[in-house]
Amino acid sequence: MLQDFFYLMPKDKNNIDEELLWQSFLAGDNASLEKIYRVYFDVLYQYGNRWLNNATLTEDVIQDLFVKLIRSRQNLSPTTSIKFYLFRSFRSLALDKLKANTKMMITESDEFDFPIHLTPEHQLIEKEEYQLIKKKLSLALSKLTPRQREALFLRYSEGFSYAEISTMMKLTTKATYKLMARAIDALKEQMPGLFAFIFLMKLV
Repeated sequence: MLQDFFYLMPKDKNNIDEELLWQSFLAGDNASLEKIYRVYFDVLYQYGNRWLNNATLTEDVIQDLFVKLIRSRQNLSPTTSIKFYLFRSFRSLALDKLKANTKMMITESDEFDFPIHLTPEHQLIEKEEYQLIKKKLSLALSKLTPRQREALFLRYSEGFSYAEISTMMKLTTKATYKLMARAIDALKEQMPGLFAFIFLMKLV
C-alpha cells in the first residue's frame, strides 16, 4: 500500500549486473559510461533536486560528477552498487559546491527542505478515502525533519541499506536506525488507526 503513495518500498538490486557494468567502465568502455548515465540520471536528478531544490544546480552537480568519473576512471575502485556510489558522490560534490558558492559554513547536519511528493496510482486517484489518507500522510510527512524525509526516501524509494544511508548522510549506523525509527514513530502518531498501522508496517 505505501508504494501506492510515494514509492517508499525497497527495490531489489541486481548487484551482479552493476558490478560487471562498472568493471566494463573502469576498463575503458565508454559505452558502459553512457549506459550508466542513461540508467541513473533520472533517479539521481530526482534525489538531487529534492535535496537542493534547484534544477540548475542539480544538473551542474550531475555533470561535474560524470566529468569526475571520466577523469579519475583509472583510480576508481570496484563497486557492487553503482547507484550507491553515484548518490554518495553526488551528495559530497553538492556540499562542496554549496560551500564554494556561499559565504556560509555548510555541514552535513544542515537541514535542506527535501520534500516528498505523493504519487498515487492513477486508478485510485478518484477514491475519496484514498484522497483523505493521502492528505493526512502529506501533512504527517511535512512535520518530519528534512533529514528524516531524506532517510525514508533513500531507504524505501531508492532501496539503500541502513549502512549505505549512514555512509551517505555521514551518520553512524546506530544514528541512522534512530533517525528512521523516530520518523516512523512520528508518522504512526500522526496517522493512528488500523489502516495506518497496516500500511506503515511496510516501513518496518
